[in-house]
Amino acid sequence: MTQIGLISLAVILVTNCLADLDCGQNEVAKSCADGCHLNVCPKSRNFNASCSALGLCSSSLCDCRFNYKRAENGTCIPTKDCPKFDCDGENEEYVACPPFCPRDDCSQATSDGRCPNRGYMLFVVECQPACRCIKGYWRNNGVCVPYQECPQ
Repeated sequence: MTQIGLISLAVILVTNCLADLDCGQNEVAKSCADGCHLNVCPKSRNFNASCSALGLCSSSLCDCRFNYKRAENGTCIPTKDCPKFDCDGENEEYVACPPFCPRDDCSQATSDGRCPNRGYMLFVVECQPACRCIKGYWRNNGVCVPYQECPQ
């Protein structure tokens, strides 16, 4: 019975803390945000890889809602509207919201560029800007190659 009381108290405290937050447009209150704040517009292809604080829980805060990122001016904008960054690999291009399927690696390569697993259900995935291979090219060991050069 004591455990139920403690859990109820914790829920009430978290709810009260979130209610005190006055979040801005396109923001949501989060009770446990990681210390990394990956929810910002990326500035390079490896921008998010540099975070070392993943998994840490800090105090409640306002964060951008799903598929929105924080712009340099501090507002939350649609991820697709984040400024482009350079993709310096040969046969690569910037894609604001790459599809879940197909990925751009040779393991998903098809001659027509369509998803190899057509049985996938449609669902919404997080939009994460990335450097992707141009149409007709697939990533093999980090390099974008024509479909014919993908190992079969």
